[in-house]
Amino acid sequence: MRSIPDVGRIEKRLIALQKKKDIVQELSRDAIRAAGKSITLMHAGKMKGAGSEMKRLAALILKLKKAEKGFEYFSTQAHQEYVEARAFYIILKERRLASAGELRVREIPYLLGIMDLTGELKREAIEAMRDGDTKLANEYYGFMKGIYDSTRAMRFANSLVPEFRRKQDTARIQVESTASELLGATSR
Repeated sequence: MRSIPDVGRIEKRLIALQKKKDIVQELSRDAIRAAGKSITLMHAGKMKGAGSEMKRLAALILKLKKAEKGFEYFSTQAHQEYVEARAFYIILKERRLASAGELRVREIPYLLGIMDLTGELKREAIEAMRDGDTKLANEYYGFMKGIYDSTRAMRFANSLVPEFRRKQDTARIQVESTASELLGATSR
């Protein structure tokens, strides 16, 4: 019987790659959970707790960046969720939208995370309307509309920017429904 040359070396290399992939996936899951928890805390108005969770999330993302080389496909969602959570935190604290450079993320996760941010902003706008604060609701709406308007003309293949077109459509619907809600709130 003839064996494949170097089969033992190849197997060892593949085992090492599998372990690396597993680490990237585990860190990604942890980061996604931390992002979700921080967003939940922000919606609850618990900014101190959200800040602590954001620090934990940032540490996870840093670890992920060190581990992911060659496995970025498996970590894209974690970076996207990080962008959504961090950008939301910055809007709530500083009333501005963070750039991809500031967040130190690649363009595609930034774009996808920012598109998802419109849903969090809509929720805050509706809460502000319930509280009778139409000025604040309009501010959140302004961020939503700015995000959508900035990306409205972009068209990319799904293989290049997965789910982008769907996220654009979702953002458009959220912007339109929030505008309608605001119109109803200000006309009452």
